[in-house]
Amino acid sequence: MTVSMRAVVRSAVVADLLTLAALPAAAQVTQGGALPAPLPLFPPDNWWNVDVSAAPVDLNSANFVNFIGATRGLHPDFGGDDPDHPPDGIFGFPYAVVPGNQPLEPVAFVEFDPQSDHAAPGRPAGYPIPVAARTQPKWIEGGAPGGGTADDHHMLLVDRDDRILYELYHAHWNADHWEAGSGAIFALDSDARRPDTWTSADAAGLAILPGLVRYDEAFGSAPIRHAFRCTVRSTDGYVYPASHDAGSTAGALPMGARLRLRAGKDVSAFAPEVQRIFQAMKTYGLIVADNGSDMYVQGTYDTRWNNDVLNPAFSALKAADFEVVQLGWKPPVATATGALDFYTVAPCRLLDTRNASGPAGGPALPPGSQRVIAVTGHCGVPADAKAVAVNLTVVAAGAAGDLRFFPGNAQPPNSSTINFGPGQTRANNAVLMLASSGTGTLAAQNDGGAATHLLVDVTGYFK
Repeated sequence: MTVSMRAVVRSAVVADLLTLAALPAAAQVTQGGALPAPLPLFPPDNWWNVDVSAAPVDLNSANFVNFIGATRGLHPDFGGDDPDHPPDGIFGFPYAVVPGNQPLEPVAFVEFDPQSDHAAPGRPAGYPIPVAARTQPKWIEGGAPGGGTADDHHMLLVDRDDRILYELYHAHWNADHWEAGSGAIFALDSDARRPDTWTSADAAGLAILPGLVRYDEAFGSAPIRHAFRCTVRSTDGYVYPASHDAGSTAGALPMGARLRLRAGKDVSAFAPEVQRIFQAMKTYGLIVADNGSDMYVQGTYDTRWNNDVLNPAFSALKAADFEVVQLGWKPPVATATGALDFYTVAPCRLLDTRNASGPAGGPALPPGSQRVIAVTGHCGVPADAKAVAVNLTVVAAGAAGDLRFFPGNAQPPNSSTINFGPGQTRANNAVLMLASSGTGTLAAQNDGGAATHLLVDVTGYFK
């Protein structure tokens, strides 16, 4: 690097730090910061958050476990600083939480460009990468300043205001710009899956952050309510929810396979934080997301982790303590219900995307995107409601199109719920079924050609 280039980078870092100092605490970039509510990340019917404790066992489960090795122990692939690679080496995935006005950095994708997301839907191109990540350690997996390509070097970024997750693989600062092998962007209010055969920042085509073991959850008072990401040494194809493969080894598990800790395995002797982690493995399981070491379970980088507790606890569980859930299993979706009674409520607004970003506010629905809306527990709609009567309003549509509404655990129907032309404000009454899983959600898909503002007002419910 030339002297002039060093000066430019040094000036950029100083300017970034001065900008941060001038911002209120809530608007600053935070390494390992609080994630935007509601948690867990993604809607309740997302594959990361689905209860699989009663899902059927795959007929080939025993053979899959034997391929791994029945006596193979689990390993926590996370922790704090790596004493063998000072001063920058770390265990686990770091992540950063950024404000919605964080400047977007262009990223050149040098390995999987056609399968990478260059921009969040409806937003300018780029990823909200803090300037400090160019020269400072522990922003990127592995800990090296500016990342690299020798290892995976994942970078995970959460826009807490617009509720968007950005993830990069092989992220590295190359002299004067960012490069990565691949990148994927996920709206946290959506269950949209990546196209079949597409990778993400992960080999399986899944998001990484929602599947990590996090310190705040392990040491919290509530159960952990999501599955964890894991690796095995080799894989064979992929099954739902994965969208991408990274191997064809006969007898191996496919990407997207789910291992579940057996319900009868006694975990009561472990430390409370370990019990919470292991109970989540019984309820939500482990999802195979990459090739690596067998039965390695990934988590966040956090210097508070105590690997003197984690390592022996994890190694006490063996592959034989797990069973493989039926490959590609999805929870059943009910498409009909019996006779229901109707109850009115005072007209109440569930969603207005013109408001500040959040679960009941913005941003506008980008073209081609989906959004899951929490209904029960709001506006007087009880937890056991099966459907709602609503008034839907599209405000000043940017382009012609339509919106399709559907239960939060189902797929979009072929027919639209409301149609609109460019510049129009249109309203329509509808009765919409909620998720049959009991999560009380409904979803919308924008088939229009521009970001669309949507208002949802509830007037009653059915149960």
